Amino acid sequence: MAEVLAAATAMILTGRAVYTDVKKGKIDNSLIVIGLLGGFVFSAIRDGPKGIWYSAKMVGIVFVSLIFLFVIKGLGAGDIKLLCVLAAFFPDKIIEIIAASFFSGAVIAVGKMLLRFVRNQTIYIRHEALNFSVPVLIGMGCVLSIGWICS
Repeated sequence: MAEVLAAATAMILTGRAVYTDVKKGKIDNSLIVIGLLGGFVFSAIRDGPKGIWYSAKMVGIVFVSLIFLFVIKGLGAGDIKLLCVLAAFFPDKIIEIIAASFFSGAVIAVGKMLLRFVRNQTIYIRHEALNFSVPVLIGMGCVLSIGWICS
């Protein structure tokens, strides 16, 4: 039951992040703080103090692993922080969530380019941004739903 509640909470938080990212172009830090606290609470419920430590460790690993993408302007800071929130909620599944998010982002980008090609428009637009919170939501949904189907 706690897993379902954690997944629903993470989906709501990520959905809100998508909304603010699309509307304002940024993800609110208050949402990130609430998400991290919620993730740590669910980790504590699931595995006690050991769960909090493991979640915190995975948050740090995700942050350190992805920060270079922020430096080269491949990802926004809010997107990295959102993935850190998901690491707090799902420390065992975060690698799959990140992989599915990047795959979803690639599919969206190629889909946009194909659509432009079909419409006889410029295929590549320099400095075009993709709100990466959308692929993160899709990636998380795919990983969690596949996990439940296969279990």
